[in-house]
Amino acid sequence: MVWKDLSLRFKLVLYIVVSVFLILSISSSIVISTVTSQEEQLAYDQSSKMAQSYANQFNADMKSNMAIARDIATTMGAIHDSSTREEASYVVRSILEDNPQLIGTYSGFEPDAFDGEDERYINTTAHDGTGRFLPYWNRIGGDIDVEPLVDYRTSDYYQLPKRTKQDVLTEPYFYQGALIVSYVSPIIEKDEFIGIGGVDVGLEYVDNTVSSVKAFETGYLFMVSNTGIIVSHPTRKDWISSKTLREFDNPTLHEVANDIEKGKSGYVDVIDPSNGKDVIVFYEPISTGNYSILISVPKDEIFAGVASLRSMLFTIYTFSIVFMGLMAYLIAASFTNRINGIVDEFRTISDSALEGDLDIRANTDVDIDFKKIPEGLNEVLDSLQEANRLRAEMEDVVNRSPVIVFKWKSQKNWPVEFVSRNISQFGYTQDEFTKGHITYADIVVPEDLGNVEQQLLEAVNRGDREFNYEYRIITRDREIKWVEERTFIGNFSANHSNKLQGIILDINERKKAEEALKKMEKIRIKEIHHRIKNNLQVVSGLLYLESLNFKSDEVMEAFKQSENRVRSIALIHEKLYHSENLTSLNLSDYVEDLVEHLINSYNVDEDTIKIHLNIENLYLDMDSAVPLGIIINELTSNALQHAFMEGEYGEINIDFFKSAGQFILKVEDSGGAFPADIHFLNTESLGLQLVSNLVSQIDGDIELDTTDYRTCFRITFREKEV
Repeated sequence: MVWKDLSLRFKLVLYIVVSVFLILSISSSIVISTVTSQEEQLAYDQSSKMAQSYANQFNADMKSNMAIARDIATTMGAIHDSSTREEASYVVRSILEDNPQLIGTYSGFEPDAFDGEDERYINTTAHDGTGRFLPYWNRIGGDIDVEPLVDYRTSDYYQLPKRTKQDVLTEPYFYQGALIVSYVSPIIEKDEFIGIGGVDVGLEYVDNTVSSVKAFETGYLFMVSNTGIIVSHPTRKDWISSKTLREFDNPTLHEVANDIEKGKSGYVDVIDPSNGKDVIVFYEPISTGNYSILISVPKDEIFAGVASLRSMLFTIYTFSIVFMGLMAYLIAASFTNRINGIVDEFRTISDSALEGDLDIRANTDVDIDFKKIPEGLNEVLDSLQEANRLRAEMEDVVNRSPVIVFKWKSQKNWPVEFVSRNISQFGYTQDEFTKGHITYADIVVPEDLGNVEQQLLEAVNRGDREFNYEYRIITRDREIKWVEERTFIGNFSANHSNKLQGIILDINERKKAEEALKKMEKIRIKEIHHRIKNNLQVVSGLLYLESLNFKSDEVMEAFKQSENRVRSIALIHEKLYHSENLTSLNLSDYVEDLVEHLINSYNVDEDTIKIHLNIENLYLDMDSAVPLGIIINELTSNALQHAFMEGEYGEINIDFFKSAGQFILKVEDSGGAFPADIHFLNTESLGLQLVSNLVSQIDGDIELDTTDYRTCFRITFREKEV
């Protein structure tokens, strides 16, 4: 089943329900995502604050321990030159007794820095073999006891404050079998280091304190030094002071170690190497000393509240979506019930309309919201009924007129989609075309069909909106008739979805009248040429007869020249009279006859004077042919009269051709160069004056070439070839 076959009720319900579902789903996703993101961030913030709180707590303890070390250094610096060594040692012991969290308290002086009597105390209590004052009171063995400091020449607890003259908190180290950290303060006198005062805290105490803290349900705290050494851990005691964060095969823990070394805080998502759980580790530096507090909390414990909230929100929004979907269905159903009633009435009206009954009207009882629908339908039916009436009237007018209306497909042979009934004037019926028994191309004269197709294609390619063309068709009685087609092309494209529509007119009688007029015009023009030729021949004959009345050679020559000029014009009209084309002249035939006439007129001995013609087969109209004929007559006559001595052998070449859009006439003789003292454009010779004027008349140019002892007139002009 395709979409269009589904009911309106189903589509409307589907549209509304799907729209409500999408809107609520998207909004639910956004709200749930936003709320859970906020809850997750809150969980992160709480855990970070927890790490910061414990860091601050241990920072306070470390400050307190460092303050005790600083008090010892200050006290020793104040009494070393006024008290005995026993008194000073007692002060160190009393501080240890007052602070049970400490594993040891001590002081140490540079050689002879306490009282200058180190030699007296060599290897005595709280002194080593140097006699230096080095009391180290500690409870490493359980009871409080005193012994001299050891390894002070190399260990950080003594060398770092000596070198830096600043308070020092050492990395964890073993001292007499105990793993401790030392808080040491230098004793400075007159800007010179003279000794130290310090306290030791056992890592077991730090580890017990840190390990006792719980984060969430199973999370825990541990401490590392700034170099990544694990100082405390609640479960993996073997890692304490023996393993660093960089030793784990985990790049994330390496990044944490780098941050701790730089004193940065933060958190990472990582697998806990002690238990394999997916945890979030928060780390916070302790500002006093070189340590950081880390909290490892399983992700499911941190986000337990987030998961619960997400589940609750999902349940609420799922219920909302179901409820709103049901409401949307009920609303859609209330609309479709009314629409179904209207559709049923539409179906009844359309069925009646298909049967030709346009009198039925819609009267569905609907609410005001849909009232316009049946009213609009009734208006459409009224308009359609009126349109049918007007169409019937127009069809009747068209079918009674000689104008044939058509519509055919722009496919091969032009299959007919519609043609008016008056196609019967050519003996055919509508059904023969519309049912495909005949295509329009079948009735076009085959000799004209190719031209019609070509002209239509060119009109389409030019972007013409209309196509007008005259051609012949074959009637049912096999009679040939001329028609004129006027087609609206419109937005035509190369595919076969286009329609051609227009009209066809029977112009057969008009064509017959036009052919008759053409024949009459041709006869009239031929008669004019014939009469002009006859009249010119009469003039030529009269000139000849008149010349017989004179004895002067000069006068007779003038009559002969005039006779030849008239003859050259008469010959043109004679050629036009005998030609099929009454408006243009084939110059080749004309020049041959003109030269033959001149040879006879001047009694030329053709064995002595050779005339060579090289005339291209070109046609000229009357406006160019008449002046050109007289020019050829004058230049050829001039050569025959004046170029050669009697009995002298010579040649005359007459060339006419077309080159680069120009017509070129050359008349050349071998009878010697044109007289140098005569300018051919400014002479009293009537013939040359006539030539010059006629060249100007045809907008041409004339040149004279007398090289190689020859005379050559070259005339060029432009004209459209006929």
